[in-house]
Amino acid sequence: MCGICGAIGNENQISTVVAGLKKLDYRGYDSSGVAYLQTPQNQLCVQKSVGSVKNLQKKLEKNAFSNVVIGHTRWATHGNVCEKNAHPHVSSSGRFAIVHNGIVENFESLKQRMSCDFYSDTDTEVFVNLIENQTGNTLQKLQKASTLIKGSFAVALLEVGIDKIFLAKRSSPLMVAFDHRGCVAASDISAFAGRFDCCWILNDNEFAVLEKDKVTFFDQKLKKISIKPIKIDEYDFAEENLQEDSFMLKEIKEQPVVLRNTYFKYFAEIQNLDWEKLKKFHAFHFVACGTAYHSCLMGARFLKQFCKKNATCDIASEFRYDNNIFVKNCLYIFVSQSGETADTIACANLVKQKGLPTMCVTNVPYCTLNNLADYVLPTFAGKEIAVASTKAYTAQVFTLLVFALRLANLDCQEILKKFVLNLQTTQDLDSVFKQIEKFKKIFFVGREQDFVTALEGALKLKEIAYIGCIGIAAGELKHGTLALVDDETLIVAISTQKSLKEKMESNMLEIKARGGKILLVSQFKHDIDVDFLIKLPDFEEFLMPIVSIIPLQHLALHFCQSLGYNPDKPRNLAKSVTVE
Repeated sequence: MCGICGAIGNENQISTVVAGLKKLDYRGYDSSGVAYLQTPQNQLCVQKSVGSVKNLQKKLEKNAFSNVVIGHTRWATHGNVCEKNAHPHVSSSGRFAIVHNGIVENFESLKQRMSCDFYSDTDTEVFVNLIENQTGNTLQKLQKASTLIKGSFAVALLEVGIDKIFLAKRSSPLMVAFDHRGCVAASDISAFAGRFDCCWILNDNEFAVLEKDKVTFFDQKLKKISIKPIKIDEYDFAEENLQEDSFMLKEIKEQPVVLRNTYFKYFAEIQNLDWEKLKKFHAFHFVACGTAYHSCLMGARFLKQFCKKNATCDIASEFRYDNNIFVKNCLYIFVSQSGETADTIACANLVKQKGLPTMCVTNVPYCTLNNLADYVLPTFAGKEIAVASTKAYTAQVFTLLVFALRLANLDCQEILKKFVLNLQTTQDLDSVFKQIEKFKKIFFVGREQDFVTALEGALKLKEIAYIGCIGIAAGELKHGTLALVDDETLIVAISTQKSLKEKMESNMLEIKARGGKILLVSQFKHDIDVDFLIKLPDFEEFLMPIVSIIPLQHLALHFCQSLGYNPDKPRNLAKSVTVE
């Protein structure tokens, strides 16, 4: 979940690394830091700061210069947020410095076997001291320490007196680019934007040594290997020009454009998918986390509705440890915006080990899931910066809808075209939101597809406004949750399915009888008085989950900003979850 960046060359690399960290701080913004070899004294210098990379910049000396630099932006896993726990971490002798993305699961047992002093609460400080305790040259030390580590890591290592950066990778993303000016390593291709045309992505248990004029790659036994470069011009890395109050608002407003792009990509361009082969699968099993899991719930519904095939969903962190019954004629589908979600990748690896077919749905062309999967179903949301996903979610839902319709041989092209050309995200909802912002006990309810929207709507509000709310199936109200309803409770009732309209009205009457207040989100006129109303535009019923989530995204944003929080960087969260 953290971001690492390292650079070596003839120029001053401190600015290169700081610029890279700014592009990576969506991965974690609890703290940041850099370590560099200062010449001519050949000293190891470390500077850290709590908060964003901008805070680190203020602490760095303007005339600081180094040809060899590593940096880190942190999402805290081991140890609270403070400077002593910020990366880089230095070995007890001061000889080595390391930045690390991942988790050392056995750090406590390793720590007990060491006699050195520890100054932080992190697993990473154990890692760097473990490296120092090994025999051999620097690369050999790193390789030997890596074999003793249980868990995941992408690390960049410096040693005093050596103008090189040493890299190691397992289950966390790490890539390298170089040109005549030097070499850069990073957790994400975005750090290379504007300078490099291609990059090299390390596979698990591979190593690399960066020098000013070259990069050398090694396998897990330290045998030199070659890695095929990939072009990086297929993804939008342009600098963002923010003209809205937040990136979240910008991305909410971009959703009609995203859906149009997705429509034209799948109906005007050729996607390299063997549709006839995909149609032969008898069942589909989705695996994902968080918002992507909610899109999976919709994807499974679409496959059952249109293809009449069995489709199930699992949360990735549960699937990996469950007593799964694997089915041969089932396609396992893994969904992740970044394609780097650790739990989801672990599940994909598990399925691959069983020799079963896999497909991934991702928004990034070059990612771990794409490399693992037999089939790739891309979304076209473009770069999403706000931590709380909005346009990536609707892009996933729409892409899975297109997938199901194509498998079912249903010609809905004109319906979809009309939808993407007429969908709007702007409604005057401020007066409604101002009336409900006093509520602190909120439930989102719906049935069938609206239950999925309830889950996603509640997640958005939790993520950025820090309100303890839940999404539940409306029929489950009477099985426990109704005990919590009183006159200080707001129920956001989502009703977009005609066949379930009367059932939802019965649920709303149950709420009113207990004094609960109702915010109805629907395209229908209901035969019941509600306290607040968001009237939706009317499209085909299977498209309404996309329509209904948009005002709930706005609702979460309004609550967040009314409470004085930053919607783009919610506390305790990061955009890409690369640790379990």
